[in-house]
Amino acid sequence: MRHKTSGYFLLSALLVSLILGLCILLNLRCPQAVSDDALTQEQLTRGVTLTGWQQTGPGHWRFAFEAPADVPELVLCLSTRSLDAVPEGLEPTDQRGEAFWVRPVPGRTSEITVTSTTVPQMWLMLPDTLWHWRELRSSLQLMALVAFASMGAGILALFCFKPKHELGVFLLYLGVMFGWGLAVLLPAGQTGALLGFLMGLYFPFAVLTPIWLCCSLLHVALPRRGSRHFALSVLATLLFLMLGTSTQPVLRNVTLQAGMAMVLVVLAQALAKKERPAWYLLAGYILTFGLRLTIILPSFRFWFYRESFPFYMVRCARLYDIPFTLGCLVFVSRRYALQFDRTEQLAQELEARVTQRTQALQNETDARKSMMLNIFHDLRSPLFVIGSGLDTLAAAPDALPALLPVLQERVGFVRRLTEDLFLAAKLEQKQVLLNEDRARLEALTAAVCSACQAEAAHKGVELRTDTGTPLPVWGDAVRLEQILQNLVTNAIHYTPSGGWVTVVCAAENGQACVKVTDTGCGIAPEDQPAVFDRYFHTTADTKHDSTGLGLTIAQELAHLHHGEITLQSEVGKGSIFTLSSSASSKSSKIKTGFSFSHSRRMPRRKIIPLPYYMPFARPLQEAPEGHPPGAGQMYHYFFVRSKELCHGAHLRGFLHYGMIFL
Repeated sequence: MRHKTSGYFLLSALLVSLILGLCILLNLRCPQAVSDDALTQEQLTRGVTLTGWQQTGPGHWRFAFEAPADVPELVLCLSTRSLDAVPEGLEPTDQRGEAFWVRPVPGRTSEITVTSTTVPQMWLMLPDTLWHWRELRSSLQLMALVAFASMGAGILALFCFKPKHELGVFLLYLGVMFGWGLAVLLPAGQTGALLGFLMGLYFPFAVLTPIWLCCSLLHVALPRRGSRHFALSVLATLLFLMLGTSTQPVLRNVTLQAGMAMVLVVLAQALAKKERPAWYLLAGYILTFGLRLTIILPSFRFWFYRESFPFYMVRCARLYDIPFTLGCLVFVSRRYALQFDRTEQLAQELEARVTQRTQALQNETDARKSMMLNIFHDLRSPLFVIGSGLDTLAAAPDALPALLPVLQERVGFVRRLTEDLFLAAKLEQKQVLLNEDRARLEALTAAVCSACQAEAAHKGVELRTDTGTPLPVWGDAVRLEQILQNLVTNAIHYTPSGGWVTVVCAAENGQACVKVTDTGCGIAPEDQPAVFDRYFHTTADTKHDSTGLGLTIAQELAHLHHGEITLQSEVGKGSIFTLSSSASSKSSKIKTGFSFSHSRRMPRRKIIPLPYYMPFARPLQEAPEGHPPGAGQMYHYFFVRSKELCHGAHLRGFLHYGMIFL
């Protein structure tokens, strides 16, 4: 990071030096004259710089020149940094005292005598040239003032709608620039005190406000009270204020450039942190820095640099701060434009989500209506059969032996439907509470297959089982048996007479799984995503005698066990339903035990987290013979995982579970 910061800082310094060198070259191309030279009409038209002053005595300087014969009068203009120089015997052109009339004698050498402590900085030109540059300077000053005022109005409007700290600092900076431009634009004779006051405050604020602005825009935290750098920052601020209000131009300029160098350091650090929008600030500030260096060079009285009159007029216009200000404006505009785009994007996303949610609610409402119609239809048919049978028995009691199996079958169907509906409603309301205990998955599978043998034989379906592998797991034995019951019953129901159903219970990849394979009609690929929806029936099944809730209940109960039921099916060949632990159960869910939801009306039962818990996972150690149900789990906790139970959290969980067990 430090290396990148130094690289960006050196690059900025190189660009500033390039701008400074370019300005010096352009300045040297302007006309310059040495004492005793003959001035040309072209030099006087552009404004010639008088560089060859001869010292005739202590504090006295002389410049001799020969003007063209057709020039009746000239104007001698003084720099504001040379106001200590007093031309002798010359009449000022106005009350500002920055220009004097010079009337040369045709064909003779004219002299200008100046009283000054240093080499004076002056220019000689035609009167029309001076008036032209003065009008241009006033226009540029007014343009700069309007530019700062316009940008300030825009930032103020944005600040009123979004009062943020960075916008407030930007307003402070624009206020300083606007006040300086206003003070320079107004006549000096009317605002002498005000101009002196503003000029005294300009330099320290011109140093500090760019630093504050860059730190605020780039979200660089300034040292706060109590930090180790707070005292240093306060001392640096006081030093800038003291040196900035000094009467020595050299001290003020050095302070100004030091502050500008600090701004470059801040921008270089921001770029090193991959703050790419900081390029807008850096580009503008590099141009401003280079122009300011060019402008303050006359204050140091370097022998190689004599400011030309055009550069002097541009300097007086105070345009050198506009590039950095425009860079800040572009930076702020870009940031808020991105925020507006993001807000619009979020609004569109919210609208899309609302539309999607509305559509989902509509679909859910339609599904509930369809479900109610299915429920009414499924209840009406067996009730009609039961009512007809009862009417038949009322008229002919001898028909009871023939009607009894039909009535029992229909009553059983109604009972299964009501139980499935009740369980589905509890699952939807998240009111199902599992009882975690040690269970034998192969025993549950064998029991379910034994109970379904009669139904399979009645339909002419061969039921094959393979449950030889011992698979003890943690889970709710009742709900696990219900899952297996629904899977096997569904397979038998959709398998035609003469087909077969195979139930295999085995361990694969360290996980226990149960596969139920049938040779039924199969499920079309377009119907497979909806196979676990409520009241789903395959398109090939025209006559069904099921509730349509078995697979839905089985999948939801599997999810409560951190399991998953997957489907592989091919039309005409059959289907394979596989019950196994889900991939997500290997991560966060395993560490926290069962993550099923609880009813608000029921007390929350905390299930102890097991350090090596894996639903439907590798077999656990057998419990000693003769222990009551649940002892296998306690035995596993206490004797097998004793080291893990020494941990505080596991020990508290063990004691809590022991209290539940008791």
